[in-house]
Amino acid sequence: MTLYRLLHIRHHYHGKPVLCIDDWSVDKNRITGLCGPNGSGKTTLLKLLGFIEDPTHGTVLFKGRKQNIYSGRVRSSVTFLPQESFLLRRSVYNNVAYGLRVRKNKGNEAARVNQALSLVGLEPEEFAPRPWYALSGGEARRVALAARLALRPGVLLLDEPTASVDAASAHLIKEAAVYAHRRWNTTLIISSHDLLWLRDICQDMLHLFSGKIFGSGRKTIIFGPWQKTEPGLAYRILSDGQLFKAGRAPEDLRNAAAVLDPEDLSLHISAQDVPAEKTALECRLIQLALEQQSGRIQASVFAGQTEFCIYLDAKTLSGRGFEPGKRVWLAYRPDRVKWHDA
Repeated sequence: MTLYRLLHIRHHYHGKPVLCIDDWSVDKNRITGLCGPNGSGKTTLLKLLGFIEDPTHGTVLFKGRKQNIYSGRVRSSVTFLPQESFLLRRSVYNNVAYGLRVRKNKGNEAARVNQALSLVGLEPEEFAPRPWYALSGGEARRVALAARLALRPGVLLLDEPTASVDAASAHLIKEAAVYAHRRWNTTLIISSHDLLWLRDICQDMLHLFSGKIFGSGRKTIIFGPWQKTEPGLAYRILSDGQLFKAGRAPEDLRNAAAVLDPEDLSLHISAQDVPAEKTALECRLIQLALEQQSGRIQASVFAGQTEFCIYLDAKTLSGRGFEPGKRVWLAYRPDRVKWHDA
């Protein structure tokens, strides 16, 4: 079932375009990740999906119908966790219970509040009476999420839910969000720079750049600044000094991003194993994970601070010595690099 459909969206702030989407839809009960650099339009998209803002032009359909920001039908099933926690000046209990009271759902208020606090790893007896100012940053973030979970929403929109919190809080936030999806069939749409987490749990990945969709799925995106060596060939100096080379480069590289499909990459134990027609980068294998949706093995490798995503099969892994922490060579063909120009 199609939950959202966005048609001919053009959204502006002070006359400046920030989002441009011709046609995009989200199915019910899915987990969708939003990827892209700061300023790419992820937060704006979440605000439109949460009916916090109306688009400047275009239509947002929810369950097949056009809605507005005051729609009670939407407010009863969609909730949004912004980047800032914005707790009310009251106790933790009253913060978490606030949404239930607004929706006049008071019959099992205490049980819902206690469950929500427990889901985010906060002991109700200890934290429920605590005032809002007596919380650490990670605790405040978890209280803000608990306030949304208490509603058992049909749609949960999360904007950088684990940013600027400690590792323990980030883990609990992730677990609670996935619990909502599995227990209540909550549709999750998550904007996050934590690509390892998104790739692990998301069924769909949407890539945004300069307010436009330029791809979906597990792709590697390389942003500028770019330099040209000759017509049609560009390179990007990575943080470790290596050059990422890309062919078929556009004339104007100021707002260009290079896109690599995992299927066009290969992984090798030594530089001597790299095929002659490919270019290689020396990387560190960081993670091997079984992708739950497809059953494939996903590898994350880093060249400096740049992450590359590639899929491996059991045969490739067997006897090759691939393991996290190992130095490996990532091979690709520069002429297979695709470009997105905003």
